[in-house]
Amino acid sequence: MIKENNSLAIFYIISGMTVFSVQDTLVRILSSEISILQIMFLRSVIGFIILFLFLKIIKIPIIFSSKYPLLTVIRAILFMFAFLFYYIGLAYLPYAVTTALFFTTPFFITILSKIFLKETVGLLRISIIIFGFLGVVIIANPTIDSFNIFMIFPILCALGYSASMIIIKMTSDKDSVYSQTFHVYIATLLFAPLVTYLGDSFNATNGNNEILDFVFRSWILNSYNQYFLIFIVGVCVVAGFLLIFNAYRVGKPFVIAPFEYTILLWSIFYGWLIWDESVTFSSWVGMAMIVSAGIFLFYREKINDQEITTDQPLR
Repeated sequence: MIKENNSLAIFYIISGMTVFSVQDTLVRILSSEISILQIMFLRSVIGFIILFLFLKIIKIPIIFSSKYPLLTVIRAILFMFAFLFYYIGLAYLPYAVTTALFFTTPFFITILSKIFLKETVGLLRISIIIFGFLGVVIIANPTIDSFNIFMIFPILCALGYSASMIIIKMTSDKDSVYSQTFHVYIATLLFAPLVTYLGDSFNATNGNNEILDFVFRSWILNSYNQYFLIFIVGVCVVAGFLLIFNAYRVGKPFVIAPFEYTILLWSIFYGWLIWDESVTFSSWVGMAMIVSAGIFLFYREKINDQEITTDQPLR
């Protein structure tokens, strides 16, 4: 029986979000020169090796198989493409805006839980979700004459990630969290080169589409500095995963989950420090609405003794 320690769990979750903010910052820096699919591939190689060695050292059985093979394949592909969408948004949007739009995840998890898990979602919770999505509208500020298409990508990431979390709720009774992490790494190792090959075959990088040119850029590493940064990204993936996993292992989800929003503070800081980005007043308002709605959903679960939005980390 693991002893509960919410204070330690909060330390773990804040540390995990700090590590993931470093990862996202380095990916954003690297993606200006390197294929994002190449970064994701190499990140998975490094993450796979480090996690494998870590489990060997602490003598935890390494299991690659799944009791739910079809659902596992679907989940791993959803996860990979979800974060491909996230990094597209990260490359073309202000850092803080991309991060804030990703935090629509609890709203989508609640909606999908209602559809696929038949969870009870009351009128109050529906109202809060609508309130949160109004925050998205305020950030995006869509008009007839102008709409930033890249605003869609972090939201698509949140939707895909939410769907993968719903599948985890269905498979985690028999597949361990470590096995499920390996599944994501393996899917990325298989599909990132395949997607790149298909892009080359269909001449996707013809200069006519900015998004396709970004995704299907040729794979190349030009300097030892790039090798080093990608290695740090891979280390961050495993370190962040272990910190967040242990946070949820020793603490109550409804206490821990709101602290995941600390990554938004880091995104504002790094966006300002490295790219001289500022947050507009409307974006501040929209982010406040999204964060407050998400936190309300976490605490509403505690009141109703439910676990709809998430009992897993949002990364």
